[in-house]
Amino acid sequence: MDPLLEKAFEGGRGTDGMRCIAHRGFAGLYPENTLTAVRQAAAQADMIEVDIRRCGSGELVVFHDETVDRLTDETGAVADHSADELAAMDVDGSGEGIPTLADVLDVVPSDVGLDLELKESGLIEDVQTAVEGTDIDVWLSSFDTDVVATAAETTDWPVVLIVDDASEAAIERAAGIGCAGIAPHWRLIDFALIERAHRSNLSVYAWPINDIERAQSLRKMEVDGIVAEEPTACPGD
Repeated sequence: MDPLLEKAFEGGRGTDGMRCIAHRGFAGLYPENTLTAVRQAAAQADMIEVDIRRCGSGELVVFHDETVDRLTDETGAVADHSADELAAMDVDGSGEGIPTLADVLDVVPSDVGLDLELKESGLIEDVQTAVEGTDIDVWLSSFDTDVVATAAETTDWPVVLIVDDASEAAIERAAGIGCAGIAPHWRLIDFALIERAHRSNLSVYAWPINDIERAQSLRKMEVDGIVAEEPTACPGD
């Protein structure tokens, strides 16, 4: 791993090298992907994971689902609504709308990183433009191998492939396209997977973690980070 990636993948605060990454801004505790969630998570996590997609007016917005149906009283695809319309919606009864990536970047302190999960293709150039001029450490992640490969080829940021299997082929695929890490579901992780990944210079990030006992078990297995639903799932010293 080159020095840039080594710096970006250093261990988190007070966790013996295991980073605490707030899943959607600790979605188990705060309204997911909102500015409140990001602000709260920034005080309690090493990094914040948020989901990025494009809205109907062209801006990058922070929202997990393809449609707004689950988390708002409105309906329809995010891609069919403008940024102003999305901002006027009420996310999960919080009184907050759907923020843009620019909104999120404005409230993240420079000592907290951002894991930007790309939910669709064609976002990388605009992400680079949005982040340019900030001091925030950024990773890019996705389930989409093509998106991850493009990100690894066109940016200097660490890139993580989210995987739904724990096969040798998945590890080889991630290493082959220049990833710095893989993110399997916690149920897929065992000592053998971690050893194989580390042997391929890949860090391992487990998701979604919602209890301290599981996090402590993963730390003993030398997982490099957890993507946590609540801050209480992140072990301290």
